[in-house]
This record gives sequence, C-alpha cells and structure tokens, in this order.
Amino acid sequence: MTSPTPGKVVALGNFDGVHLGHQVVLGRAIEEGGERNLRVVAATFDPHPRMVLRPGGEPLLLTTVEMRRELLLGAGVDEVAVITFDKELSKKSPEEFVKEILVGRLGAEVVVVGENFRFGYKAAGNLEDLRWLMRSFGGEAFGVPVRGVNGGEEISSTRIREFLGEGRVEEASRLLGRPHSLRGEVVVGDKRGRTIGFPTANVEPEPSILIPARGVYACFVEIDGERWPSSVNIGVAPTFGERESRVEAHVLGFDGDLYGKVIEVEFLRRIRGEKKFSGVDELISQIGRDGEEARRITDATS
Repeated sequence: MTSPTPGKVVALGNFDGVHLGHQVVLGRAIEEGGERNLRVVAATFDPHPRMVLRPGGEPLLLTTVEMRRELLLGAGVDEVAVITFDKELSKKSPEEFVKEILVGRLGAEVVVVGENFRFGYKAAGNLEDLRWLMRSFGGEAFGVPVRGVNGGEEISSTRIREFLGEGRVEEASRLLGRPHSLRGEVVVGDKRGRTIGFPTANVEPEPSILIPARGVYACFVEIDGERWPSSVNIGVAPTFGERESRVEAHVLGFDGDLYGKVIEVEFLRRIRGEKKFSGVDELISQIGRDGEEARRITDATS
C-alpha cells in the first residue's frame, strides 16, 4: 500500500512584477514549506483576469509569463503553476475554486495569499472564506499583510505602473526591489542611427508589456548573458517627424549584429524627456551627452 502524496504549500496571486509585497507572500510560503517539509508552488494567472472580466480594460503588464516564472523561481519557490484564467474559471464559486483548483489540481495543503486577496465568482471570496474552505478540506490558509513592508509605503503593481507611466523608473525600482526591465527581439528599424554615428537596437517588446514614458534612460542591456551600459530612447523621433513610438537602445561600446536576438533592457534612471531638435547636428551633440550621462550612471551602479 502506497503512502498518500504529501500536499504542497501554494503561494497564490497575480504576481505581476513580483514586487516587494509579492516577495513577502512568497517568503511566508517558503517558510511554511520549510517547517512542514513540503514543496512550495507559486500559482499565477494568465491572462490577467481583467482581460477576461473586462476586455479592453486590462492593464499593461510589468512582466511576461516567462519573466514572471523566472522571478518566482529566483525568489526561492520550487515550482510555478500558471492557471489559465478563462470564462469557465471566472464563474467558479469560491468553494469550487478551492476544491477543484487549489486542492484538486495543485494539491494545496497550505495556501498563502496577500491579506486583501479575493477569489471566486464576482470576487465573492475573501481571506476568511479561504481559511474556512481550506480547513474543510483538511488544510490551512494564511493572509500576509504587505502594506508597510517598505517603510509604510503602499506597494502594488498598479502604483508601479503609474510610476513607469510618468518615467519615474527609480521609484518603480524601489517598489519592485530591482530595476524594471523588459525583453524584446531586436528588429530592423530605419537604420538612421547608424548613419549619424550612433547605431541603435530597435527593441520590440510584447504588445501586452508596459513601456515607460517617452524620454531617454540610462540602462543596462543584457546581451547573451552580458550586461552593457546603454542609453535608451523611448519615443517617436520627433526631429525626423516619426509618429510610431519605439524603444531604441544605443549600447555603449558594443560592436556586433543584434538583429534577431532577444535582449533585456534594465531601466536605471531617466536622463531627460523627449525633445525635438533643430537639426541633426544638435541631435548628434545631445546623443553624445546622453551616452556620457548613461555611462556615468551605470558606472556608479555597477
């Protein structure tokens, strides 16, 4: 006769950004797993629930599912479960969600959530409901307060999105616990930068990912596992009358072909806002100064 399979500790949430508040929830789950000798699973949702519940009203995301998985594993959990959020799931009652998803599919013996977590049809379930339901299935649930983690400051994915939308990448980094970053494939652009002596990589992130406000940023760009200081422009190239916003990285000191590569851009500080210049000469002069400032900032960060 075989012994029953041990349950798992499930840290449950959207975890977009895996910010400092999320990390407190993950830390408690890891602690519970260590004390009980159980594996720890971080369970996240894809797509974002609001994409299903309010199509067109969903937020731009801080992380792709792939990046979220890497960050969650990096935080110390044993595995990551991605729960597909669809119409069927959205209509499950709190009891059905616990029975079928948490206990039935994920094998939850312990569930850890942020104290304001809501679940089930029309978000009818709260923390007390989760505790009661988990007890009814022989398990436990814990709610973790995340407010006040960072000196009393509110930490949320929404607030981080607001900071990034204003170009305040340093404030966003403070709540994330690391610089905000995005990944994208380097695609062929207009090659104008090369003609003026400043070749750039035109980075194309996934459409669902939030791009910081227009302007020039000091960044690190990761290429094949190596980080390079970079000056990154987000905008429409107003000097040349362009209208399509782009993410263009001038990788300082790099000389090679990046087309087709997936690179990661890590935002450290905003150098300046977007500006239309009187001509190419003024633009070239400013790009040179931006590169010097970006190198100074990245050197101080290394």
